[in-house]
Amino acid sequence: MSEVIRTHFFDHEEDRLLEARNIHFWRALAGHIQADRSIPSDATVLDIGCHRGGLLELLHERFRSARLLGIEPLVSARRVAERRLARFTAHTQLFGAEGWSSIPDAGVDLIVGHEVLQYVSDLSLLMANIRRAIRPGGFVYLALGCHTENPLWANWKYELKALGHGVHDHSPLEIMAAGARAGLAPSVRPLRDTGWVYHDPSVLGSFSYPSVGALLEHQFRHKLLFRFECCT
Repeated sequence: MSEVIRTHFFDHEEDRLLEARNIHFWRALAGHIQADRSIPSDATVLDIGCHRGGLLELLHERFRSARLLGIEPLVSARRVAERRLARFTAHTQLFGAEGWSSIPDAGVDLIVGHEVLQYVSDLSLLMANIRRAIRPGGFVYLALGCHTENPLWANWKYELKALGHGVHDHSPLEIMAAGARAGLAPSVRPLRDTGWVYHDPSVLGSFSYPSVGALLEHQFRHKLLFRFECCT
């Protein structure tokens, strides 16, 4: 995740629609955090790849975090997130790709990331940074559908490459193993396994589905939530 100076991740309209698509996944992620009771009051929360700040906003509204941290290589998205989160009383700091060096050891209670691992070339380095930053007893939740076990990823990665993004192939087991080697206890489940699937096929853009069956398989089987616990 190197620093990126560009106008938008996709384009202005697609970036706006991206949040509308992701909100259902973000709510599911927040629901798992709440069910696990894995966030203390007055927590410090870090979002890896926070983009325009939507997930941090949702988590703050749900849990009233005292401190919000974000790492986002895309300069324009980071500026949007800064304006968006400024209205909250929580102390907010957003960093570029090298922001890990600004995060203190064991200084974060909860770390999240949504669809960011496919942009990470070195999983071991990422997990080492996570392990250093997370406090003992803290939890990490990383959601990912763009992995090698998802048949749709074979097409989606070329769409992203055509837009100029550097992407990487990771398998779910590789992700879990990288966390375990860093000293984190890994577990996994589908991010969502029931409920309605929201999708408007009339809206053209990236990440299309060839059939309803593929859509359901993606959302209820291949869209995974990895949880890593810092037990020591």
